[in-house]
Amino acid sequence: MAERRFERSVAIAAPLARVFAELAEPARFLGLQPLLTSVEERRAPDGARVFAARERVPIAGPLALASRLVVELRPDAAARRIAFATHAPLGVRLAGAFELAERSGATLVREVVALRCAALLMGFVLPRAVGAQEALLARLQQRLEAETA
Repeated sequence: MAERRFERSVAIAAPLARVFAELAEPARFLGLQPLLTSVEERRAPDGARVFAARERVPIAGPLALASRLVVELRPDAAARRIAFATHAPLGVRLAGAFELAERSGATLVREVVALRCAALLMGFVLPRAVGAQEALLARLQQRLEAETA
């Protein structure tokens, strides 16, 4: 298994509690994570939110691969952190967290991700995971700042 880590940060002009609530709610990932097409919450252990999701991963032009994921979120309001673990087909695993901090009237969102998959898949999976992360943070910023405008 190969592993790569990547991270991105964005400052969002919205209260930390609002940003936390958005990222802790599975249904809100529709429209944020650009590859997701459906989200269905499942039973979860205490302190966790688990959902099954479907995504469409672009392969070439209009061709896309349909995929099913299982995602576990572990929101921790006291730590201002939402940990996640994603299980995708072919042994693709993502683990990481959204870490939130107040900064000059805004909320700094830092997402750290560790991607693990077969070395042969890394060249395909990594750019799509990084692109999805960038889009998610940009859409989160747009969504929440539109609420406060």
